[in-house]
Amino acid sequence: MNDRQQLRIISRMSMDYVVAICSAILRGSRHDPIDALILSTVAVANVAHLNTDITLSQAFASIETPEPQGIKRPISRNAVAMSLGLSYETARRRIQELLNEGSLIEADGGLIGANEVANPEMVKAMAEQNAVLLRRLIRQLREQGIEV
Repeated sequence: MNDRQQLRIISRMSMDYVVAICSAILRGSRHDPIDALILSTVAVANVAHLNTDITLSQAFASIETPEPQGIKRPISRNAVAMSLGLSYETARRRIQELLNEGSLIEADGGLIGANEVANPEMVKAMAEQNAVLLRRLIRQLREQGIEV
């Protein structure tokens, strides 16, 4: 399949997914958009290594089986700032506020997200919403004849 011939369809539909998931994150969070992005960045980074280890990934596949804190890998303030295109000082200041309120945890080597402990129902709801939106994206792409 030549994705180049269908690039605009892929772009439109994937951007619709991105906007929908960002909207869901913002509706489900009490934080402003930048802080919500910081929290999401930390959460993704903490468990990114699971994506390359199928056994470990499957061990924590269920929404009822959250990854234990000990398996999460911390992310540095600088890595958060760089990944979001924020100045280090802006990221540092916002991260400190998130640490103070208990949304993040300081760990050896960086930051760990605390939402799994602090707000497990929100985490479950967001995972369910993400699954719905991702399935919709895949269905729409397939309806347009795009291989997924």
